[in-house]
Amino acid sequence: MAFLVDGAAYFRAFKAAALRARTSILIVGWDVNSRTPLEFPEDAQRDVPNELGPLLNHLAHRRGDLRIHVLGWDSPLIYAPDREWLPQARLDWFTHPNLSFALDNQHPLGASHHQKIVVIDDSIAFLGGMDLTHSRLDSPEHRPDDPRRRNPDGATYGPYHDVQVAVGGPAAQALGDVARDRWTRATGQVLRPVEPAQESWPDDLPLDMTEVDVAIARTYPKWKSRDETREVERLFRDSLAEASHTVYIENQYFTAASIAQGLVERLAQADCPEIVMVVPQEPTGWLEQTAMGIKQRYWLARLRAADRHGRFRAYMPVVGEAGEVGVKVHAKVMVGDGRFLRIGSANLNNRSMGLDSECDLAVEAEPDSPEAEAIAGLRDRLVAEHLGVPAEAAAREIETRGSLIAAIEALRGPGRSLKPFPETPPDAIDTVVAETDLLDPAETLGPERIADELSDQETGQTTLRAALIRLAVVVAGLLGLAALWRWGPLSEIADAATLEAWSQSLRSEWTTSVALLAAYVVGGVLMFPILILIVATGLILGPGLGLLVAGTGALLGAVAGYGFGALLGRKTLERMSGGRLDRLSRHLARRGLLSMTLIRLLPLAPFTLVNLAAGASHIRFRDFTLGTILGMAPGVLAITLFSGQLGEVVRSPDPVNVGLLVALLLVILSAAFWSWRRFARWRGGSPRA
Repeated sequence: MAFLVDGAAYFRAFKAAALRARTSILIVGWDVNSRTPLEFPEDAQRDVPNELGPLLNHLAHRRGDLRIHVLGWDSPLIYAPDREWLPQARLDWFTHPNLSFALDNQHPLGASHHQKIVVIDDSIAFLGGMDLTHSRLDSPEHRPDDPRRRNPDGATYGPYHDVQVAVGGPAAQALGDVARDRWTRATGQVLRPVEPAQESWPDDLPLDMTEVDVAIARTYPKWKSRDETREVERLFRDSLAEASHTVYIENQYFTAASIAQGLVERLAQADCPEIVMVVPQEPTGWLEQTAMGIKQRYWLARLRAADRHGRFRAYMPVVGEAGEVGVKVHAKVMVGDGRFLRIGSANLNNRSMGLDSECDLAVEAEPDSPEAEAIAGLRDRLVAEHLGVPAEAAAREIETRGSLIAAIEALRGPGRSLKPFPETPPDAIDTVVAETDLLDPAETLGPERIADELSDQETGQTTLRAALIRLAVVVAGLLGLAALWRWGPLSEIADAATLEAWSQSLRSEWTTSVALLAAYVVGGVLMFPILILIVATGLILGPGLGLLVAGTGALLGAVAGYGFGALLGRKTLERMSGGRLDRLSRHLARRGLLSMTLIRLLPLAPFTLVNLAAGASHIRFRDFTLGTILGMAPGVLAITLFSGQLGEVVRSPDPVNVGLLVALLLVILSAAFWSWRRFARWRGGSPRA
């Protein structure tokens, strides 16, 4: 076993091991980016590619028996600004046939594939918090303005701290089984274990432990034929309960209610161990702040309030002359009593306990053994890195004072250091939002979970069953209508050319406009594709009047769907949940305007379904209307202007009209690209796994 602290150490070790691969390289991750640099330019080998994709393709060409499989998470559209465009092209379509890439979508709605595992020849495996993706490469110095920290597009990113572990022997083979299982579930293709190759371990990768037993803890949600697995949560709870002297934690988040409540209870006890938690500065993007930031402040405040004996501290690592630059903590590490260690992918949030797929590795050593010395040494090394002191100095201070907290307080300084996490009084936190699990759920949120929650209500069981049947019928009907418009006999009607021909029979622009507005209202309820209506409006009425009618019609159609959803949905939700889903919808409505604007901008769901869902929830009509206007305005403007100009080209294909159409298309594409980039920076600027 070898500990790899920060991206430079991990990426270098991975590259060295990959260059020694003979039969198999298997990569599974939350994100995999083919353009990821594996070494800083001045350290990179000159005879082999330094980017992940070209390196893997180079190895596939170089060794005919080598099979490379790369599995990434099939993420939702909201993560698109942070991710590589068409990774299949760079890691599959235009590469050697022995290099295969796939996206994993075999998980419940709202879940993610979050394991971060690399297995080479079943003889060395890497596991931890780091994906092979951009904006991860950094050195332990974490210089505030290191010019080497650049993503593939050339943009700089801030200091980034993470931890990975490399293992060999049967542990590597076991992690290979975990990774192969994930590949099979995602693709249906069965990968067989390979004969371990002893030479895969890099010569320059020093060992921290040998001949040590390891445990693998996983999280899998209940999904199709797979039962729920909550080993990660159980190991967290058990190891925290067993610790007697010190607990050192590095984690990206702290929102897991089951773990936090256990710590609250433990801190109230006189024999509670010292608990030191190192977390990053609060997230800046709205989504992450809503999902994690508020709840993290809430639970940290609860822990401080429960800390009767001064045994708890929460710190943030900072660098710079005045400690003005925060270090992004992405590690998922826990050290208990200097002899229990866990490193893996699991965050201390609800999702990692029961919804996202996770994989951690744990080691428990005997007191005063070489293994315990290595585990305590890793803890001291991490503390020293954050404080900007030699590891020996941190170890000596901890031993001399007999207290991890006292040692940190003695070594803290004004520059690079560990800064106390800002304190917030518990009564100053919005506990309603803090305890909402809509964006950080601990389990699958499907109808079967709703049924489980309500199974203890005898009077609600038959009502629930009937409500689910009614809901299924409504959804099936809506999907059937959508299919008819798209592929069935109604598809001839949902055609811009047909609509334009019909319009010629109308006597004036006024009657045409009224007919189109009526179509928006009816289509807004009957799943008619609104894109077709907007395109047809521009073609028929031209860019000027078409823009006015399309904007008005889209709003009227949205309002009609909202009203229909309000008429059918609220009572149905109340009957289904006994008020529980009703309360959740109230929590969601607290950001109704921003939520609606984002949903319309992206868009994340079909137009009609969004309208029905908004009407059935407690999103205020004012927020719904204003969010619809703000969110749909850019798209309606772009589509109407483009289709209107396209109509002009069809009617009069002269160079001026064609030139205007091309110029308009370039403006729209540029604006779309700019908007995505702005959205990425607003949301936080980098992946959040």
